Amino acid sequence: MKYKDKKKEEKRRSDIIYALPSFINQLLLLLNSGMVLQEAMIYIAVSYKNMDENHYNVFIISYIKIYDDFLKTGESILKGFYRFGKDSRVKELSRVAGIIADSGQRGTELWDRLAAEGENLWAERKRIALEKIRLSESKMSFPLGLLLIALILITAAPAMLQMYIN
Repeated sequence: MKYKDKKKEEKRRSDIIYALPSFINQLLLLLNSGMVLQEAMIYIAVSYKNMDENHYNVFIISYIKIYDDFLKTGESILKGFYRFGKDSRVKELSRVAGIIADSGQRGTELWDRLAAEGENLWAERKRIALEKIRLSESKMSFPLGLLLIALILITAAPAMLQMYIN
């Protein structure tokens, strides 16, 4: 795989992982308010469609495409989401899609399973953010060290010169 393709794939994966916890929270809130799963997923898709395009990411664009396919072909949005999860090659999305598809077929305890998965995804998102912070801290260590040395030299130079002159 080429370097650009690898970067693009990593960006796609991180966009999906970043958007998935908020999607799960929206779904849980709608299910808690009494909506049926299919209606809740359609409601989320419509709200994504009405959103400003500057806030779109790979997950939102793909989800809107699933909704458009649902409108054109009549295929269940649950099946489309399951297919998207399977084809995405992102294990977190595959798990969520599997939970939703399983619930659509068997009627298992969707809310509890989605809530647990949402908690895991929020923890993963937090871990990734902390990792990025540590990386940026380490990148800033060298320039800050150079700045400290420059300040020491600037403050110590007059005293050293004064000692050599006297």
